[in-house]
Amino acid sequence: MKYLILFILLVPYFSFSQEIKWNTVPYNAIDPDELLAKGVIELDNGELTPEADLSIDFANQTIFYRNLLNNAIFSIFKEDFAKISVSDYKNGLEVKDSEFYGDVGEEIGAALRKGLYDKADLNVLNITSVEKEGFFRRSQPKFYMNDGELDVSNKSIVIAKVLEITPNSISYLDNEGDLWLRGNSGAKNVTAGEGGDKKEEREEKREARKQARILNIEFGGKFFLNVRELYNYAYNSYEENFYKSLENFKNDFIGINLRKTLSEWGPVDEQIKLNTNTTLYTWHYERKVIESESTTVTAGSAISQLTRSSRTSASAVLSSKYGINTNASKYSLGGYGSIINSYTQINGSSFLNYYSRNITNQYSSYTSYSVGQTSSTSIQVDDTKKIGLIVDSDLNIVDVIAQNFFPVPYYGVSITFVDEN
Repeated sequence: MKYLILFILLVPYFSFSQEIKWNTVPYNAIDPDELLAKGVIELDNGELTPEADLSIDFANQTIFYRNLLNNAIFSIFKEDFAKISVSDYKNGLEVKDSEFYGDVGEEIGAALRKGLYDKADLNVLNITSVEKEGFFRRSQPKFYMNDGELDVSNKSIVIAKVLEITPNSISYLDNEGDLWLRGNSGAKNVTAGEGGDKKEEREEKREARKQARILNIEFGGKFFLNVRELYNYAYNSYEENFYKSLENFKNDFIGINLRKTLSEWGPVDEQIKLNTNTTLYTWHYERKVIESESTTVTAGSAISQLTRSSRTSASAVLSSKYGINTNASKYSLGGYGSIINSYTQINGSSFLNYYSRNITNQYSSYTSYSVGQTSSTSIQVDDTKKIGLIVDSDLNIVDVIAQNFFPVPYYGVSITFVDEN
């Protein structure tokens, strides 16, 4: 009996204990330029196409149609069709051309992104907020006592997969297929989603969710009062994993022969004889960071940029001797490419793989458009990275000098789970 009681006590802990997944997915896997579907199109001449594979580009208002019988592909523009039926939207409900690239099209886009939500291997959390009630806008929760426990009568729960966390906001894809950027007191709906059958009802739902306050965030059986609390939890794990993985990084190279490393890291820049038995080999990865700050009115391609109107923003451009060529990133960041690729063969599951990608994401280049006068200040910083190996007389590695090769974590860094490009 005592073992049964112990088991019952431990089950909730093991059932809800959840570690943060330190991996990323391509942005195109979350919000692709073209959404895939099956559907039937009624052309302007009244003819119906057979059901076919459709690739829908809502931004450019173009449908790429592939005939499954002869594999022919056609581009169909807004003026070329009268109605369209997409199988994943309300059991193939017909939609007029005038509505397809409007509010109904936004609902169809959300319906198609539901499948992307299911596939994305990302962290899941529940955000509890308040629903709008009545004619007037009400963002205040209505608290009451439920069997002695404090509860809320007008709450709603959003199930979401996290794309990015900062101290003040969360970017996420919810299970309805909508992309959101959310703070403690409101949210920005980056892509409109499903609502009622009327345009007014859909707009009301969006406005209600944007105004709703966060009451708590649940992740892995833990509850957080606001975005910053969740960020603090994630950052503590982020920092702890970095130092632990850095120590593993050093230890994992010990015993490997220098000849193998030379073929992966490239030519040595400096060689110092420490004593008769040991030699220090050092690699210098030149890196120059050009930082600029400007005030603009912008609209960009990333979630965080889409919510900006007029503000002061900072950007950085990197030039380096070696570029990254890992599967998950195509940023140019000196040294990390060759070193991380080499280390991946030794420890492919290391947190440093995620950490290096997240650092490069801080230097993301966004496509943006500026309106009005822009003023900027630029400064170039020499941020050359060095890493050294101490080897014995047989050229076997006995120690790794990686001080400052990987930038140390800093509070406020965006913790992102999406590769933007």
